[in-house]
Amino acid sequence: MSNHTEHDEQRVLQEEDFENLHPEWGQKQFKRMVWKTRWKFFLNAGGALFLVFIVYHIYVSSLHIYFDQSKVRNDFLRSIVSVVEMHGDGLRVEKTYIQPFEVTPFLTQKANLKIYRHVGSSEVITGEIQAELSITGKFKYSITNTGAYMNGNSPGPFYLPYSLISDKPVEEDANDSMNLNRLAKIDDGHVAELSLSVKNLISPEQLMKLLANYDVGVTAMPVYAGELKELDISYSRSGMYDYMTPHLTLKPLTLFGETGSSWYAYFAPDEAEQMQEQVQAMMSDLGWMTHNVQYNGSDVDQQRLAYLKKNGVQVYGAVVTGPVRELEKITKLPEFHQFQLNRVEIWNWN
Repeated sequence: MSNHTEHDEQRVLQEEDFENLHPEWGQKQFKRMVWKTRWKFFLNAGGALFLVFIVYHIYVSSLHIYFDQSKVRNDFLRSIVSVVEMHGDGLRVEKTYIQPFEVTPFLTQKANLKIYRHVGSSEVITGEIQAELSITGKFKYSITNTGAYMNGNSPGPFYLPYSLISDKPVEEDANDSMNLNRLAKIDDGHVAELSLSVKNLISPEQLMKLLANYDVGVTAMPVYAGELKELDISYSRSGMYDYMTPHLTLKPLTLFGETGSSWYAYFAPDEAEQMQEQVQAMMSDLGWMTHNVQYNGSDVDQQRLAYLKKNGVQVYGAVVTGPVRELEKITKLPEFHQFQLNRVEIWNWN
């Protein structure tokens, strides 16, 4: 009898083992727990987003503090001016620190600047440049032209001297006669921009001496750096002996300092003795941009720099501006040919 009772007590304890120690949760308690969990998730997510927002703004503010430094911004502007102007033909870039330069979170600097040309004493806006410089030094740009006419003439191009191409004598070009006739029909109350080529390679000083007796300014000179002969550079032909090729450009001096820049509008013929300073500045700028900036054609410009160091700087043309009658006189000089009349403006010459 006692054994049977012990067995029953053990069975009852096993069936009721910790049974109903925790009360069942009601529906309201369950919903309250779910919403409490959701609120904690939302608060944690919101806190994380707010932290990311704060960190991002601190990061962007730090970027602008650094990139707004004069030297950093000045190097970016120098990259734009050097690459664009040295590969143009009298084209100039707006040099300003008032218009803000943008920097992206990926450390790429951006700028939109005006492009202009000197016609007489006026700076005539001809387009806009969009430039980018990455943190790795890769530079790229595009130019949007804003020409006044649907079928307006583009400045240039320059033709290489025939002596580099053939021993045959220079032949008269029909385009010369057309441009000279247009120039002759413009009245005295205008100034213009004229591109011209030189029949033989000459030094910048020699070209300025040819223009010393005329009231004009020179805004650019194409430099011969071994193209067509020593460098594998593409070229085009407009006639039997008219070769055109991409070139470097000797332009009026631009000085870049720690806090800004200064520049000349054009070469004045009566300042030919200063040309050596201008040439040295071009060589220095060419060395700086090929060393510090990665742009399309930088490898070719390194070869050009080596050629110029070895052979010196010679030019084969110019872009000149001034009163139309003075330009007309220049076209009579036997050393020049292949004239291209570009922009014409009403009188604005001192």
